[in-house]
Amino acid sequence: MKKEFTFTVKGHHIRIINSWFHGAKLYVDGDLRDVDSSLIATGKTALLSANLGELGILEVFPSALISVEMDAYVSKGDDRARVYSSHQRLNLKEQRLRQ
Repeated sequence: MKKEFTFTVKGHHIRIINSWFHGAKLYVDGDLRDVDSSLIATGKTALLSANLGELGILEVFPSALISVEMDAYVSKGDDRARVYSSHQRLNLKEQRLRQ
């Protein structure tokens, strides 16, 4: 199964392609930034990450052990905010962080 997720974070166009057999790829503004080909992802560590400059680090986590769904967070220092979920609706605060 292959899924593609696209969203925008503060003007950066993010694209994640995730497949059970070909791993995950992270594109930021059209540039390939990270690749992961792990067969098993626990969700405890980020599969993919990219530096978004002054915004912080974009980190992408799997949402479940046997799934191609993804959650994305922006981390800066000790702060971490969810900016995308392929399976849950973001609350209003999280939606404002993306704009």
